[in-house]
Amino acid sequence: MNFCNIKENLLAYRAETGGHPLGLDRVFGFALIRAWVYLMFVGAAASFMTWSGEAIRPAFFLVSAGALCIALFGSALTGDRFVKLMLHPTARAAGPTLTGVGTVLLASSGAEGMIGDVCGIIGAITTGLGSGIIDLGYGELYRNEPPGRTTFEVPLAFFLAAVAYSLTAMLPPVTSCVLCALLPVVSGWILFVQQHAWSRKRQPTVRPIEFDLKSFAWRIGLCACLVGIADGMVRAAFLSSNNLSIHLLLQWPLAGAGLITMLIVYGAALLGSEQSTRTIYKAAIVVMAFFFTLLPIFTGAQDIESVLALTGYGTFNVLIWMLLAEISANYRLSSTRVFGIGWGMVTLGVLLGAVAGDAVDRFAPFSPQFLSFIALVATMAVLLSFLFVFRESDLIALTEEPEDPSSENFSGTVTQVDRASSKNAAAELQAPKSSTPLATPRPRFQDRCLEVAAAFELSPKETEVMILFAKGRSAARIQEELFISKGTVSTHLRHIYQKMDVHSKQEMLDVIEGVTRE
Repeated sequence: MNFCNIKENLLAYRAETGGHPLGLDRVFGFALIRAWVYLMFVGAAASFMTWSGEAIRPAFFLVSAGALCIALFGSALTGDRFVKLMLHPTARAAGPTLTGVGTVLLASSGAEGMIGDVCGIIGAITTGLGSGIIDLGYGELYRNEPPGRTTFEVPLAFFLAAVAYSLTAMLPPVTSCVLCALLPVVSGWILFVQQHAWSRKRQPTVRPIEFDLKSFAWRIGLCACLVGIADGMVRAAFLSSNNLSIHLLLQWPLAGAGLITMLIVYGAALLGSEQSTRTIYKAAIVVMAFFFTLLPIFTGAQDIESVLALTGYGTFNVLIWMLLAEISANYRLSSTRVFGIGWGMVTLGVLLGAVAGDAVDRFAPFSPQFLSFIALVATMAVLLSFLFVFRESDLIALTEEPEDPSSENFSGTVTQVDRASSKNAAAELQAPKSSTPLATPRPRFQDRCLEVAAAFELSPKETEVMILFAKGRSAARIQEELFISKGTVSTHLRHIYQKMDVHSKQEMLDVIEGVTRE
């Protein structure tokens, strides 16, 4: 990192976002649904959103998280059918309606007997399904925003959500329950009415392409599960060692952790030499690991340790959301598939973390040595997830589109006759032309490109890419014009270079200009 990069990065973000890095209504709406998550389902037995102020039973947390996973994974697997369904206003309204009604039912789950059980189960299912629709809606919204804008908006939204949680938790139980039920309704109104997510009034900035869903799920899933398990273990150990309820842990330290997360992300974004969420993610992962190693040192300093214990959780959620938005926007991937799989895996990771935390809690009370061991295991899990963050090559491979075997041969096993004819045609193209008065007129640039493409047996799509690239189009511009992914552009250019036996753009231009070189 270099402080000289701050001005350059600020100018770059300003240019990328058109001088308006923040959409306050979008930030506010996203903050409201994240505040609802904090109030209802940060962890098992973490929510006190019942009319009597008693904790919601852990079983309802597990049911709601399971329903959320079903909504997210189901949308990813159905893909276009889910998007078509969401084009209907009634389907979009189902998200905030189910979540709001489900919140009221969960608030009634403290009632005695079967009534409380029925309200709790129905409320858990409806909140899981409804909040999944809202999460996917904000994923679609941020997929169509510049990554620079997402970098500034998402950390702020999570911080505001933490503050809203702290303020709402201070209110009387009935008031806090009513406000909690209104949060997803207002957030959904901003998302679907003001921002027009999935509406025909808001056309996507890029058209999504197909990609390897299994590989994506594996990379994101392992990363999310590792960090989720680490966070669950650390949180459980911290609560047990301090004899502290999770309600007290979250009330104000959550806002402090959100502030630290915001500073980490903004600092990495402004000081980094590369404007990429993956770069920010890697820097923040190291900070998270450092915080985990500090926990045994601050045992007894409850406020400091509470903030440190929550910073890892908050930072990971912020960065995963930013990473999914960036991948979806830059590589032309469906937000429904990316966020369905990605956020679903995060939810699964949190569930596994809760299970791991429960296992750790059985060893309480903890010795200082055992606390240090837990911190070490958590740190190693976080650092291992560092290895599974997407690299550029991974994303290119993920988004490579299959080619038509009839138009070209990828394996290079063309016949010797084909090779000879190709080389002869190429040689003829590059041979000097006669300068006699009867020489044909200089052909247009595109015609020369087509002749070269025929000589080197480029596929139709490779020919399109070559013409645009030779005209000076950037890879990003070629993406926009041909509606293909960044990975596919890179693949086509690599094949073009191989077939033409060139190693740079200038060499490719020399071959094209050789058609009419005198």
